[in-house]
Order: sequence, then C-alpha cells, then structure tokens
Amino acid sequence: MAAQHEPNERLRALLAEAHWTGQGLARAVNAVGAESGRRLRYTRASVAHWLAGVRPRPPVPELIAEAFSRRLGRPITVWAVGLDGPGNGPLCGAARWNVGPAVGTVGDPAAALAELGGADADPARRAALRDVVYTLAPPPGPLDPAPARRDTTGRLGRWWHAQIEAAAGVAQFFSAADAAFGGGHARSALAAYLASDIAPRLHSAATPPLRRRMLSAAANLTYLCGFMCFDDNMNGAAQRYYTIALRLAAEAGDRRMHGVVLRAMSVQAHHLGHHGHALRLAEAAVTGGSPAAGPTALAFLLGQLAVARANVGDRDGALADLRAAERRLDRLDRLDRLDWPDPASDVIGACHRASLDHQRAETLAALGDRPGAIAALAASLRHRPPTERRCRTITLARLAGLQLDHGHLEAAVETWHRFLDDYPYLRCGRADTALATLRARIRPFRDNAAALGLWRRAAAIAAHPARDR
Repeated sequence: MAAQHEPNERLRALLAEAHWTGQGLARAVNAVGAESGRRLRYTRASVAHWLAGVRPRPPVPELIAEAFSRRLGRPITVWAVGLDGPGNGPLCGAARWNVGPAVGTVGDPAAALAELGGADADPARRAALRDVVYTLAPPPGPLDPAPARRDTTGRLGRWWHAQIEAAAGVAQFFSAADAAFGGGHARSALAAYLASDIAPRLHSAATPPLRRRMLSAAANLTYLCGFMCFDDNMNGAAQRYYTIALRLAAEAGDRRMHGVVLRAMSVQAHHLGHHGHALRLAEAAVTGGSPAAGPTALAFLLGQLAVARANVGDRDGALADLRAAERRLDRLDRLDRLDWPDPASDVIGACHRASLDHQRAETLAALGDRPGAIAALAASLRHRPPTERRCRTITLARLAGLQLDHGHLEAAVETWHRFLDDYPYLRCGRADTALATLRARIRPFRDNAAALGLWRRAAAIAAHPARDR
C-alpha cells in the first residue's frame, strides 16, 4: 500500500453522491473483482484507509472506479476517485494498465491488437492482462465502412487473396483447438498472431473489396481471441478483444459478424449476472445482424435473445424467440445437416442443434422449468459433435448442478464423473470454476458413498500439480 499525504476528498464526495456506506463500497468492489477471478475481502475498514489517503495497489483503483461507474450510471475514472498514481492525470483504468483500449474507445484497431498481443507475450504484463476490469459501458455503435486506399498497380491481388485464405485457415485451426482443449491452451499464440501478422495488414493498401474481406477475417480472429479470454475467466481482456472485433466488423461492413460479436458480449454479461445489459446487447445483435445472417447464424442470435429475455422475466418473449430460432434450424433439417455446423458457413457464428438445445436449457432454467432444462441439456449432449469437448464438459457440469437442485443426487454424481473424465484435457477458467463448484456442492453429501467417492476424485484432480498455472 502506498500512502498519500492528504485525505481523499474526491472519494469522500463520490461516496456521498452514491449514498454508499464504507461497507457498501467494499461489497461492490469485491463483486467487481470477482468478475476477473479475484477473491477480495475488503471491508469498511479498508474504505476508511482509502479515505485517509492510502492508495491500494492496482487493479483495485480500477475496480473502485468501475463500482462507482455502475452505481452512478456514468463513466468514473481512477483520477475521479482520487486514486491515480503520481503524474498520471485523469486516465481510465485501461490506459493505466497499458493493455489496450477501454470499451467504446477503440481508435486504431491495429495498434490495439499489437498492444494486447505484446501484453500477452510478456509474463509480467500477462498478469496485468488478467486484471483488466470488465465494465458496463455501452459498446461502440455501428460505423460506416472505412474508405480504403486503392491498390492502383493491380499486382497485389494474388498476394491479398493468399493472406485472406491464410487468415481463414488459422481461424479454423485455433477454433478447433479452442473447442477441444479450452481457451487457455493457445490463446497467447493467437494473440501473438493477431499482433504480428494481422495488425500490420490492416494498414496495407488494397482494393476496397479485398480490404473489407481482410477486415472481416481480422474480426473473426479477434472475436475468437476474445472468446478464448472469456473461456479462461479473463473477462476484462475478452471485452477489449470483443470491442476491437466490433470495430473491425463495422469498418468491413460485415453486419453478420457485428451481430455475432454483440451476441458473445451478451453471453458474457449474462454469465457475470448483468442481465439487463445482456438483454440490450442481445437485442442489438438481432437488430443489427439479422439482415446479413443466414438461418444458422440467426438462430444463434435469437437463442441468446431468448436466454436474455428469460432472465429479466419476459416469459412470452423468450419462448417466442426460441420458436423463431427453431424454425431457422428446421429449414436445414430436410438437408439432414441439423446435428452439425453448416459447412458452408463461417467458422465463427454458426449454430447447430446442440447449441440451440443448450440455449433452450438456459431459457427454461431461468423461467423455473428445471425438468425441461435438464431434458434440454441431455439433448444438447446427445447432439454435441465429439470434437467439441470443452462445450460438452461445461454442459455436463451445468447438468449435474440442475440434477442436484432437483434432488437427483445419484444422477448428479454420475454426470459429474463424466465431467471429471473430460476435465484433465482442458485448460480454461470456466472448467476450473466448475470443478470448484462441484467440490463445494457435493461436500454436504459425503455421508453417501457415491458422493464421497466423487468428492475424493475431484479433490485428487484439483490437487494435481499439472493444474497449477
């Protein structure tokens, strides 16, 4: 802790404006920190120290600023709460961390990708990248496609086609690795590829059609890197990548990709418990992405809108969105392709039966239909392609939790054992969180022999040295 010489009057004024006690602020800071995987235990005594002039170490000033931003409904910077470092001035948390732009402030996407990739490549800065704070600031709105510098020589067309094809191949590779082994396995490699190979291409001269295709390819890869961060519980970094992907998709005029990224941001907000924000993002995804989306991508967007509506209590709207999503996929049923991703669609943003079944389960669970949610998750597992190990594992954990909630201990134990069968293959924060949840939830049932065996197996896996990061 670095002490200041004067009481923090800016923080005191914000506390009064927010009508918060010291304990209220401490509780809010702990909650914001939990979104980045930080287990904080601040109390009103901690706030009293901050008011007295003690400056907590990063990223706590950023967490405090975000807590006030949410409470007051306007952006609050680290400077505004009186916790900026000497000589830093009124900079936002992302600028102080030097790991990329805050939401809504993307200037040059190429520079942002280079900065984020550099942070992920440096072990010291990678720790800071994990601490980037997730914010509830609205995403940037759609942009008109940026004017392209025309390649008048006509000699670079073949080179550009090769670069775009290479980017598409790399996206397929990383998408397959992510699906099989989780976002933590190869995220740093993808971040480095974006920084060293893709970012320089964004400033190269090309004909407008080729430039738009390159921007779309870059948006695909950037979105994927954001999802891998989300999967590894790096929610602030995921939000940075998603915001850059939105900007790239907008500059490319790629409304489909723009909608897919907004949907992913809605999933993240839902995962973190910000249900109103998740609904606004899901509505924007459907509104903006529908005109360009094919039936599988539109089903993907509508399914998330159903989940978001259900979690704010809109039962009729949620069920209507689910039916609309099912109609889109049913159009492909006659072609006998319903159980697998559409091979003609892009790597990113396609929906298949397992995905929709999972969205149905989340919708029904939010509406209080636990048996229906359990049946939908079981159907999702049946339809899940064998290559999608990570999704299968996360689905198993969710199913086991619902089974236990419904009083089916033996079924939950069996399902959690299946989860543990897959878990060692994965490197992702969401799977780690699911393992911790398993241990906490099964602990009270250790008088049951089957539950005790599961608890011991989970404890042994959690203690394995290979799980240390």
